[in-house]
Amino acid sequence: MKKTIRLLKEKIYLLIAVIVLIIVIIGIFVFRKNSTTSETITISHSDFINQVSISGKVIPSESVDLGFYQGGRISSVKEGIGDHVSIGDVIASVENGDLRAALLQKQAALLAEQAKLKSLQLGTRSEQIAVTESSVLSAEVAENQLGQSLVNTISDAYTKSDDAIKNKIDQFFQNALTNSPTIIISANDSNLIAGINADRIAIGTMLDSWKKSITQIDPKGSLDQNIFDTQDNLNRMKSFLAEVSSITNNTTSTYQGGAIPSAWKSDTSTARLNIDTAISNFSTSATAYKNAEAALATAESTLKLQKAGATAEDIAAEEAQVQAAEANVTNAEAMLDKTIISAPFNGEITRMDAKVGEIASPNISLISMMSSGTFQIESYVPEVNISKIQIGQNSKVTLDAYGDGVVFNAKVISIDPAETVRDGVSTYKTKLQFLDRDVRIKPGMTANISVTVFDKPNTITIPQGVIIEKNGKTFVQVKKEDDVSTVEITIGEKSSLGQVEVLSGLSDGEIVILNPATN
Repeated sequence: MKKTIRLLKEKIYLLIAVIVLIIVIIGIFVFRKNSTTSETITISHSDFINQVSISGKVIPSESVDLGFYQGGRISSVKEGIGDHVSIGDVIASVENGDLRAALLQKQAALLAEQAKLKSLQLGTRSEQIAVTESSVLSAEVAENQLGQSLVNTISDAYTKSDDAIKNKIDQFFQNALTNSPTIIISANDSNLIAGINADRIAIGTMLDSWKKSITQIDPKGSLDQNIFDTQDNLNRMKSFLAEVSSITNNTTSTYQGGAIPSAWKSDTSTARLNIDTAISNFSTSATAYKNAEAALATAESTLKLQKAGATAEDIAAEEAQVQAAEANVTNAEAMLDKTIISAPFNGEITRMDAKVGEIASPNISLISMMSSGTFQIESYVPEVNISKIQIGQNSKVTLDAYGDGVVFNAKVISIDPAETVRDGVSTYKTKLQFLDRDVRIKPGMTANISVTVFDKPNTITIPQGVIIEKNGKTFVQVKKEDDVSTVEITIGEKSSLGQVEVLSGLSDGEIVILNPATN
């Protein structure tokens, strides 16, 4: 009996334990359900911002190493380390005086050609034609005057030649004015004596013809033939007197068995000197006359062209001359630039190894500089984030040097299309530009960047965890008083922080359950 009662008690205790356990399980389930549904959010419009965090290093917007293209002795160094330079400023140069002179000459030639072209295009003014007409008249007067002067010089040359023969040389001859003159000086060279006698006959004929031609010269006509004849006559006189001198000054020559009289030698020398003087005077006068003749021809041609006006061909030809002159200037500038190091942008000198007096080798870096003003950030963005980065996106930047409390604004300006593998990870070099100048920003500083992928104001957003996906559609559970209903929504963008944009299906004030039941 006691054993039966004990077994009965055990069954009752076990039953009670099972009932308690069931009650506890039911309580836990109810409590969990109540606690889950009590975790909710109330829908309201707000700014929806998505940002990507990356890191990078501050770099100058531009940096460059500079050297001379053409070597030489360094003649000037105008800047030093830390100096600020503007674009185009000369930093250093090698000796280039000859190249500068060549450039000035070519620039002057270009200006001259440009002036000619402009003159052709505008045409000749009546005032200019009047000036040219005056120049023609002046040139005519000058030619006439120099023509008369040339005639006088020719006449004087004849007079000196006639005097040299008849008053100084003919005293050595018998029958000098006949057709058979004979020199009365004896010499060993019979051929020379015969030649002198023959030349005296020819000289006499020449003088007679010369005298006659002088009386027929028209100073206002062409004097070209007279110039040619006079030049020939004087050369024949000079040659003849040289022959006679070779006889009179020869120590073996004799006169009547004795020495040649010194007076004869003196007269021969005087005759030669007078002819040399006549040749010099004639050459000067003839040259002046020919120059005047050329000047008159040029003035007349210029006047003719001015009155005719420029043709299209003339203008085209002059345009070609201008282009050629421009090319010459460009080439001279290029040659000069090779001897000069100029600042390619506004910046600061960071290295200066050029020294005055040293010989610089071509294409060897001597100077470094970095740009001034705003700086850039260079970042290598992993491929998992690069799809979210686009040129033009704004960002917030903090620098390790100043902590999170100092924020700078920047903008994405470039993304390399090709990958750069760093530590085995594919990355893409991305550059950002600081939007404002700030003296606190220094090259080499470490930058922490938050790139704004998008910023949508007045937007409804919910945590991604509240969304229920079913049959390709999206739902959330909305609590209305004591009831919970499932509402279909349309979603848009997703942020890196797990927030989702709601395009439709929810409105302000609605309460969404954070941990929805999925069954």
